[in-house]
Amino acid sequence: MQSDRTQQSLEEVLSREVECTERLLGCLEAERSALTRRDLQALEKTTEQKIEYTGSLEQLDQRRQQLLSELGFAADSEGVQQCLAGLPGAERLQRLWQQVLTNVEACQNGNLANGGILESGRQHVEQALRILRGQSAAPSLYDPNGDTAADLGQRELGKV
Repeated sequence: MQSDRTQQSLEEVLSREVECTERLLGCLEAERSALTRRDLQALEKTTEQKIEYTGSLEQLDQRRQQLLSELGFAADSEGVQQCLAGLPGAERLQRLWQQVLTNVEACQNGNLANGGILESGRQHVEQALRILRGQSAAPSLYDPNGDTAADLGQRELGKV
């Protein structure tokens, strides 16, 4: 009877993980749109949502690990596969698990893409600041201390 409840709980956790990863994926898409439009209000909202969804996913992950342990399986991916294969309704549970993995991978890719957009924007801002400061727009070089300095090699002309 306990294992039936544990199996049912495991199915609920996997279903909730699918839902939460789908919401996170939608949030990352909204973030990408906000980044390209430079919409700071939308970006704030998506950041808050990302924090909420990742927190929920952490809790769900901990609960799944606990359920796997109760059933006598390791909490890693192999343990999940072994556990699901031996349960009644294994096909549905394995589809849910596979959807979780697919969604997590899509979220990782979306997060990397958004990070690339942020990095590109940061580089543009740094270049604009160097220009405004009268510094070379050339790539940064290292000074003797190992710090980057865009103006290495520049000398003031006309000073005695």
